[in-house]
Amino acid sequence: MADRVKVLILEDVPIDAELIVRELKRDGIEFDHVTADDEDSFRRALDEFKPDIVLADHSLPSFDGVSALKIVKEKNDIPFIFVSGKIGEEFAVEMLKAGATDYVLKSNLSKLPLAVRRALDEAAEERKIKEAQRALEESERKYRALFEKSGNPIFICATDGTVLDVNPAAAGFLKSFHEDITGKNLREWVREDDFRKLFTHGESGLVKFNVGLRGRLLDVSMTAVDMGGEKIIYLLGKDVTYQKHIEKELKSRKEEYRVIFENTGTLTLICGSDMVIELVNGAFESFSGYSRGEIQGQMKLTDFVDPSDRGRIEAYHKLRLLKPDAIPRNFEVRLQSRRGDEGNFFATMVTLPGEKCLISLMDITKKKMVEERLRKSLREKELLLREIHHRVKNNLQIISTLLMLQASTTSDPRLEELYRESQHRIDAISLIHEKLYESRDVSSINLRDYIKTLIGDLLESYGTGKRVNARVKVEDIRLNIETAIPCGLIINELVSNSLKYAFPDGEGEVTVEVKRRGDCYRMLISDDGVGLPEDLDPERVNTLGLRIVKNLVEQINGELEIKRPAEFIITFTEVEYHRRF
Repeated sequence: MADRVKVLILEDVPIDAELIVRELKRDGIEFDHVTADDEDSFRRALDEFKPDIVLADHSLPSFDGVSALKIVKEKNDIPFIFVSGKIGEEFAVEMLKAGATDYVLKSNLSKLPLAVRRALDEAAEERKIKEAQRALEESERKYRALFEKSGNPIFICATDGTVLDVNPAAAGFLKSFHEDITGKNLREWVREDDFRKLFTHGESGLVKFNVGLRGRLLDVSMTAVDMGGEKIIYLLGKDVTYQKHIEKELKSRKEEYRVIFENTGTLTLICGSDMVIELVNGAFESFSGYSRGEIQGQMKLTDFVDPSDRGRIEAYHKLRLLKPDAIPRNFEVRLQSRRGDEGNFFATMVTLPGEKCLISLMDITKKKMVEERLRKSLREKELLLREIHHRVKNNLQIISTLLMLQASTTSDPRLEELYRESQHRIDAISLIHEKLYESRDVSSINLRDYIKTLIGDLLESYGTGKRVNARVKVEDIRLNIETAIPCGLIINELVSNSLKYAFPDGEGEVTVEVKRRGDCYRMLISDDGVGLPEDLDPERVNTLGLRIVKNLVEQINGELEIKRPAEFIITFTEVEYHRRF
């Protein structure tokens, strides 16, 4: 009783209350006290003073000790001693049964200090027991909560393997119910060697339980606990079935990837962020002339790159670290081996986690050699083709010159005109060959350039260059020789006809338009001269020029439409080349 004791005295006789106080002080008890003489003051003292012990008279004018005892037991569990002038043994026994701690007669107050000390000690001891009991109950509650709520299976077993208790996680692991598991032996679910490992040798580790078709794995931690002379086995497990399945799958996948890595049919390697080679396959090892031990972790990719490509590969690497999407995924590179062998490779680079990259190198050395031979052969054939076009053009020019000379020897105007028309037709064909050997692409010509040159030559030939205007509106179109020659001859015939007959006074305008319409072309040739003769039937023409035009339109799978006063519309498609031998 180191602290001061709070004593509540229920007494209506002041002298008796004073005697109680004096007796306690004389015994050396350190205390504070409050005296109450009715129910209201008693209740108020309980709430406000909060006494450690109550000393109560048996009978008061408006209150009594029995009622006071009931109030104390309802609100506070503190020692309660009856101090009365006269109390029978039967009443004393009843009060003790009702919860009173002791009773002392007023005629024998010398016994009161001892009774108070004993009551306070017993109360303190009882509080300790109750606190210990509450702590035990709280610990049991926490343990049970941990046991029940744990996501890991827990088994409590006897030393012979009999299951005493399991938590819900263990029941779920065994796919059974609590009552179907407890009382049975763990041997029903585990193999004998695993059982001996746990219960005979006391070893923790992986234990396979016979659950489901393939069984389930539990990583078990075993603890033996002595419970008052009785030993129990506490098994805490972690379900690693899925984890082990994943590990097995990863191991299998790793082996599959290793086989793929080794058998890609290309030189394959993995580089780190510093371009140091971390892994190579057998094909790279074979080409390089070094062993894997000499390459992996010891050499960089640039150690094998030809000096002419090294700067570009280093630039790719720096850019990959800053902006991976900016570099090409595929590129060509030239590599050198330890033996000095060189080869061309087509590289495919894929970024891996950790700023690493996987590079697959396909050997295209033979392909590059074949391509170079093909390019050389193509250049030779192109030169030959240009030479052929040049010679054809020269030969046509010779024929044109011969016709011009022949025309100069005749005095017949009609015959001279026929020579000139033939000369113009040959010049139109010759101009196509000239444009072809001057063009970069010897398979087609630029139609706009060709038409402008052709019409310019016709205007100059007929001596009307300064008086007749030519309006050429041709889109940027390229045509093959199979289509260009008929188009050129058509334009030659119709424009020549306009220059000869459409402008009696020597002035006017000739229009040539060519536009693309999907897969087709639309060519319009017209003039603003006197127009077509009134008696001319477009469907029944007998003139040589229009017969030539109709035949040429058929050659390019076209359609001819003639409109007055003088408009010719040809719709055609590009003619495909057909081998003739």
